[in-house]
Amino acid sequence: MTAERKSSYMPQLDSIRAFAVLFVLFEHWLPKDKIPFSVPFGLIGVTVFFVLSGYLITQILFKSRNDAREEGMNFLHPLKQFYIRRTLRIFPIYYITIFILWILNIQNIREKILWFIFYASNIYFYKIQNFDGPLSHLWTLAVEEQFYIIWPLITLFTPRKYLFGAIAGITVFGMLFTSVIYYFSDSVGFSTNLLDILTPSCMDSFGLGAILAYFRVYRSEQFDFNDIILKIVFFLCLLMSVLFFFSDNIFIELLFNTNISVLSVYLISRASIGFKGITGKIFENRILTYLGKISYGLYLFHNFIPIILIGVGMPYIKNDIIRFMFQSLVLVMIASVSWFLIEKPINGLKKKFSYT
Repeated sequence: MTAERKSSYMPQLDSIRAFAVLFVLFEHWLPKDKIPFSVPFGLIGVTVFFVLSGYLITQILFKSRNDAREEGMNFLHPLKQFYIRRTLRIFPIYYITIFILWILNIQNIREKILWFIFYASNIYFYKIQNFDGPLSHLWTLAVEEQFYIIWPLITLFTPRKYLFGAIAGITVFGMLFTSVIYYFSDSVGFSTNLLDILTPSCMDSFGLGAILAYFRVYRSEQFDFNDIILKIVFFLCLLMSVLFFFSDNIFIELLFNTNISVLSVYLISRASIGFKGITGKIFENRILTYLGKISYGLYLFHNFIPIILIGVGMPYIKNDIIRFMFQSLVLVMIASVSWFLIEKPINGLKKKFSYT
């Protein structure tokens, strides 16, 4: 999962990607009894990805909108360039992966292949009210793609004076969507996790990232978290996130994603400026920034690593930590090959499709 950048390179954001994908690996590769307090690492990691996408994609679109206006162009040009650039970045290894899965018929994917071809796996999983083994993680890529289709139309064509209100309204809609649907549904046996995979449920995460981008582009270079109101909001979201682990309150559960999104905004805002001191050194560690750079491949391939190892006859490693480390090593190797042989060369073609 990734978002392109038109601004100068921000290495600490790549480290955030690395931590986010590591959280997903914790969730999917470690036994539940090895995770303290049953922390939903996967959900946290995915939410961070969504907020980061909302921030970076919206910032790119705002800047291309401003450039187009200054050069007297209509917004159809940056819209076309955005879709072309996203296609070059996202589609190649995704469809190569889907094609391989189809050839091998992993998890009987041939029976539902259209859902994956058209980036609608999240809708499919919600329809069957269940996830689907090693294919399950693909729902997030479906959500991202649905966001990419809709969001440029909103950010490029909404009149400037209504722009912030539109983004704020969509963000609030995302916050309320899950709660409202839950309230009007038969809650017996109802899975809020499955409701969370629908794109409207994720719009608070994308929207909060977009709000950060709005302030960066149109208001100031820094989102001032020293403001007393923002401090109160940050503290309340942190408190509710902690209470999530000790409370059965459905309200806290339904707003958990939003709380994590608010905390992610703080983290992303600081990292985009640049953490200093020890924190800055950690976030600019070359290993972390490299893992962040190849994070799309890491995320896309990770659920298939156990299948690959079984397929080549590797014996099952009983020790959870050693198995985790070995699978991680194999994953990094495969994602690196994908990056250098496929993603990076194709990504270089984006230079031919600049926004201006």
